[in-house]
Amino acid sequence: MSVLRILILLTLVSYSSIFSVYARGNAEIESPGETKRIVQAGSSAFLVENALYLFPEAVDQVVAMADGNQGRGFFAGDIDPGIVEKTVLPRTANTEAILALQPDIVVLKNFLEKRMGEPLERVGVKTIYLDLETPEAWMEDLVVLGELFDDSERAEELQEMFRARIAVVEKPLKNLHDSEKPRTLVLYRSVKDGVKAVNVPPLSWIQTQMVEMAGGEPVWGDADFGERWTRTGIEQIAAWDPDVIFVAAYHMDAVDAVDELIQDSTWSSLRAVENGNIHAFPADYHSWDQPDVRWLLGLQWMAATLHPELFPGLDMESEARTFFNEMFFIDDTAFNEYIKPRLTGLN
Repeated sequence: MSVLRILILLTLVSYSSIFSVYARGNAEIESPGETKRIVQAGSSAFLVENALYLFPEAVDQVVAMADGNQGRGFFAGDIDPGIVEKTVLPRTANTEAILALQPDIVVLKNFLEKRMGEPLERVGVKTIYLDLETPEAWMEDLVVLGELFDDSERAEELQEMFRARIAVVEKPLKNLHDSEKPRTLVLYRSVKDGVKAVNVPPLSWIQTQMVEMAGGEPVWGDADFGERWTRTGIEQIAAWDPDVIFVAAYHMDAVDAVDELIQDSTWSSLRAVENGNIHAFPADYHSWDQPDVRWLLGLQWMAATLHPELFPGLDMESEARTFFNEMFFIDDTAFNEYIKPRLTGLN
């Protein structure tokens, strides 16, 4: 999908959209402005709870959430000053555990509708489902969250910040010819039962869209990998022979993952490795390639890595400071305490 098309879609999805919370669950907001007992539950917890905390009302209204720690710390827990008084659920919490919290509304990732949402709905619990998987979905979900918190002003502000951050990337790339787009590969370095592997994202996922928006050509663009990460091997990667490789890791350090790949003799003949164009995705609490709001930072970093001549002097740490202040109201002191010590992959 072209950057221009995405920008048009983002502009069309404004807060005046007819899209409402009713389209994402059964949560009819009957009394706008009143304090609610909001519970976030289930897997992909960090995606949902981090989206909730884009709104300042979350501090008072979110009474429980699932553990969103991916191994680098619990971001929502660290930025919520009232976390000690809240319940942190296991991601496998069942209906009974959620009901015990007496929620007014439960917010879930959309793929949990049948497994977790419907049992709650059957006993009268209101639910909201968030998508958060694409730029377009994010703009729609901000509308949903604005209705949830009765804060249309913040929803509109966030939408405008999204558009502005995408435009910062789009403008320098607008005259880029296809021949100037590096052939790019995104890999997820996984570890399961001690076995390490590399995996490629589906074409529909945000990692693929980020490559296109950042001025690259996804080398796996003609492959059909379904709807989840698909394991691949060095033979296929060598056949693609990308100019640039980006490596993400969620349960190990991506910088360490890249170092391991560089030291692997089977990777040494790859063009990207020979030319020093294999890069670890930056991360703080979470990797910047995921559909967490941090994808906006990842997009900017990726564009500058693919086309450094078009983004001279870009200081990603400074950009991150501004980003976390705008999105989560994190000042310099809190950034230095919580974010900066976890930042990796910027050098």
